[in-house]
Amino acid sequence: MNLFLENKRIKITFNRENGAIIGLLNKETGWQVIRQPGLAMGIQLLVPIKDHRNNRASSKIQKLSAFDKKTETMAGLYWDKITANHSGDLDISVFLLVELDGISISFIMTIDNRSPYIIEEVWNPCLGGIREPAEEKCLESLSVNMCGGLSKEILGDGFPQKSGYYGTIHPTFIKTFPDVEAQTSFILLANNTQGLYLGMHDKELNIVNFVHELKPGYLDSKNKRVPSADTIGGKPIGYVVSAVRLPFIEPGKTIKLAPIVINLFKGTWHNGVEQYKKWRKTWFFSKPEPEWLKEIDCWFTLQMNTPEGDCRYRYTDLVEIAGEARDKGVGAIQLIGWARDGQDGAEPYQDIDPRLGTREELKEAIRKAESMGVRILLMCKFKWADISIPEFKEELLSCTLRDMYGNYVQFEGYAYETMTQQLTGGSRRTGAGLCHLSEEYRKIALREFKKILELGSSGILYDELASNMLLCFDTSHDHKWGESNFKGSLMLAKEFYETALDTRKDFLLAGEGPNDHLSQYYLVSYVRTWNGEWGGLNEENYIAAWKYLNPQMRFATCITGWDDREMINQCLVNGYIINYEPYNFKGKLSDFPDTVAYGMKAQRLRRRLWDYIWDGIFKDTIGVELSYDGKNSACLYSVFENRKNNKRAVVIANQDHENDLDVRLLLDNGIHNFDMYDIENDSVKICSGSLTVKRRSLKVLVER
Repeated sequence: MNLFLENKRIKITFNRENGAIIGLLNKETGWQVIRQPGLAMGIQLLVPIKDHRNNRASSKIQKLSAFDKKTETMAGLYWDKITANHSGDLDISVFLLVELDGISISFIMTIDNRSPYIIEEVWNPCLGGIREPAEEKCLESLSVNMCGGLSKEILGDGFPQKSGYYGTIHPTFIKTFPDVEAQTSFILLANNTQGLYLGMHDKELNIVNFVHELKPGYLDSKNKRVPSADTIGGKPIGYVVSAVRLPFIEPGKTIKLAPIVINLFKGTWHNGVEQYKKWRKTWFFSKPEPEWLKEIDCWFTLQMNTPEGDCRYRYTDLVEIAGEARDKGVGAIQLIGWARDGQDGAEPYQDIDPRLGTREELKEAIRKAESMGVRILLMCKFKWADISIPEFKEELLSCTLRDMYGNYVQFEGYAYETMTQQLTGGSRRTGAGLCHLSEEYRKIALREFKKILELGSSGILYDELASNMLLCFDTSHDHKWGESNFKGSLMLAKEFYETALDTRKDFLLAGEGPNDHLSQYYLVSYVRTWNGEWGGLNEENYIAAWKYLNPQMRFATCITGWDDREMINQCLVNGYIINYEPYNFKGKLSDFPDTVAYGMKAQRLRRRLWDYIWDGIFKDTIGVELSYDGKNSACLYSVFENRKNNKRAVVIANQDHENDLDVRLLLDNGIHNFDMYDIENDSVKICSGSLTVKRRSLKVLVER
């Protein structure tokens, strides 16, 4: 007889022999998540030993010692020893507390390591044999990425093999928090009808990997087709999704891991993220934003120099550039490549580059620009060190991230204009990751940060806050073996914040892709929100998921096209900062007049409706029924709620290049009378919910 817990809404069933999850039923919808129990898994550990790093204690060979059912909704599962494939039995015990609460299940694991080995990986919970609900669309794995959107991977035909085939047994992809594809510590498995939330609720910045496998593999590897039956060749078929942590539990240590939570939900991804939003309120406390930031909805980014010595602008040019920016509605300029050796050169040092002028010239140019009302943000980075400079060996080498073999973690660098930069092994400035847990390094970073403060800018833009250089194994940095480097990044953010306060109270910390924990300090995220492939992120149609999770967070997205109406429309729909970057941030605003002209129209409309579509609460598409004729990707829309009067505005963009779009909409409270605003003119018309949006244009309907 199997073991189970249940309430009125869900039921979870465990295998009596090994504790594997062989059933997970949503009673409200009838969805049996585990369709193929032949792939069921319980706990799995990796305990490397001499000559066998892959000494794996797989789920199937464990023996459950006890199942202590405390109530109908709570039980403790206990394994008094662990067995691995190369070592045999190990003196390791595991206690897993499982508790049901409504439609949610929490898993809290305690591990007592009495063996002489380090426990490297902990897999739990593992959901083996997952398939979509009967007669419904395939599930997708959704995660909030560094650009604020939703990364989507299908659990169906086209299931991606992102992990190298040479190092995996089955088609596999992994979403790791905190990395570029998962900036919040959860994923959703959903299909717009219902789904499953799987999240780590850890206030610390520990790492969790969401491993997705297709077992045993493709029906047709050429086209990545997935078998539709439950078996093939006598082997069970299904998806296995596991939460995998890297606690590196040392011999003699007992560790209680943070909870992993499963939540079953009905509806779209908006309902799926509610579990995370609820938990997030218990620990997330954002620093107050500068008053000036609230008034700026348009940036301009400019690169002054590259590591190949392009020297495109001098510091004294900034005054004229700021004047043009002010006249075009720009409130802030982000300067890139202003420091020694240009962008991605001589990192992490923040000295001036004498080829561009003197320190006093830069300081005076910043003062004059800010006196015009244009804020200056200086891009910087403290993530990696340029190994080509003498200071690397002189003071940074001891502060580098180290792998478990004692080597510094290498960074391949970025390629700029010359062909030898494009080729690995040429003139590219390669780097080494820096350990933010090292107090010695944080002192160096603070010293360099103070150089920026002395220049008088209104803030910084910390480039590359998102990183795949996650671990450090150098215990001389006063941290444990295999510690998460992002814990140090959070410490450094706090030190930057406190240091800036001593200089000016309204100093802004902004960054490129800060994870959710870091965004408590870095209040603006600099992103690219194009459709398609960028930085390993593949989004056919961008969805502002992070903005929905945190409406207070500000996002500045890059506008690079020469008549970039679609991207500017997207900024209005999502409530994002317009960030002009002509010639990929190497040109001036006058270089693409059509884009700037449309951007100024967008700003004028946003100013008219400031309390709605800038200061209002971003609701994504929640609260409106909208229908239209045309391509699915042609219509982009969102809802904002005015914080003062609770009325709503619906922003509707037609992204089609050729055809006008006929739209019909109704708010969920039955209201269908609106004031209608058009980006192309200053008129206001009364609208009953039926309207035409011209091609490549936008309208806003405000509840009357």
